[in-house]
Amino acid sequence: MGASLGGVANGVCCTTRGDEAAVRLERNRHHSWQELPDADEFQAFFDCYETHDAAGTEQLRNSLEMQRVNSGPRRFPLERRGSGDLGLVPEAGFRTFAERETVRVPQRNDPGSVELPLPEDVYEELVPLLRSEVQGRWKCRIEEEGLDEELRAQLRGGFPELAEWTGVATLRRILRASQGSMAQAVPMLMKAIECRVRERELFQCMRCKVACDMRIIGRDRENRPAIYMSARSQTEPLRLLIPQVFLAFEAASRLAQEDGQAILVADMVQLQTHLNMDPFAFKDLANNFGVVFADRLKCILIVDFSFIAQAFWATVRPFLSERTQKKINFVSEAKARQFVKENFFGPTRDRSTQRPIALILSSFDINRDELSTQEDRFAHALRTAICDVPLGELRAPDEAG
Repeated sequence: MGASLGGVANGVCCTTRGDEAAVRLERNRHHSWQELPDADEFQAFFDCYETHDAAGTEQLRNSLEMQRVNSGPRRFPLERRGSGDLGLVPEAGFRTFAERETVRVPQRNDPGSVELPLPEDVYEELVPLLRSEVQGRWKCRIEEEGLDEELRAQLRGGFPELAEWTGVATLRRILRASQGSMAQAVPMLMKAIECRVRERELFQCMRCKVACDMRIIGRDRENRPAIYMSARSQTEPLRLLIPQVFLAFEAASRLAQEDGQAILVADMVQLQTHLNMDPFAFKDLANNFGVVFADRLKCILIVDFSFIAQAFWATVRPFLSERTQKKINFVSEAKARQFVKENFFGPTRDRSTQRPIALILSSFDINRDELSTQEDRFAHALRTAICDVPLGELRAPDEAG
């Protein structure tokens, strides 16, 4: 894989006039991604997490067990529970709906309960009000036929999204994102539910065309999933990239811990600005992504954001909430490496806890190695992803799932 190391030295000498430090840097970059073993963790998503066919289920599990033995550990990140012909996924942090329902906030008047401290931004008293308001608005909208043909067609098959998205955990998340403003929370949740209905098939099959290297690459020291995105790898316009963005964050949400949050590392080196200057695509992405995945990001790291990319940022910024903008950090590659080393390790310094650092740093390296090919970069992305969404697993680079 990749070009020879002699080519690395020759290429750098021509451009740096014999700068030995630059030669060593390029050699180290080349070795970093070439010698990296496959990821230890791998989470498998597939079309149907639960089926009424017991024999089919057993066969599926046996097949996955064989894959686990042959290629490393695999886990079932979350189970689905059937609702007619539709599949639902519990709120992040819970493996099943039954588990989610067992978790409740103790009531003040319940003598058998123990008061648990809640974050200041939970807005617990607004949870039932938001649920009632959203459910009432959807009831009126359906009864008054305030739906377009696409929505009507989707709702003929049922409306499980309404129950799923008016659960306690989701209501709390929307209220945190809106900072307790019902005037913002209600339309946010209405829009989020509408988006989930319109994109039902996408979220059920978890498959899309791959338009860039955007994957879940590891976990931070708080066990939050980290999404890595390489601007250099983008091959399609933004409007064709949107499904992959949704699936990457959907997978991260399902793999998240109780807080349901993830970290985004966006490597902007060699950003192809011409692929991302579609204001209509930005508006569509912002209007839907911002509500469906509200308060899902703990931190956003934008790496090597060039002067040319400032026009890109000027286009994006108006679509981001003030709360989200405060989470964004623009850093150089050197600062990004420092951040990764400080935030992606466990309590010990053994090999397993250091792997997330190696995965991310090797991704920085391969995307800055001028001798790496598109095939090299995609193969590296597959090897370093910790789940098969959205890139797929050992598949052609034009499809995932």
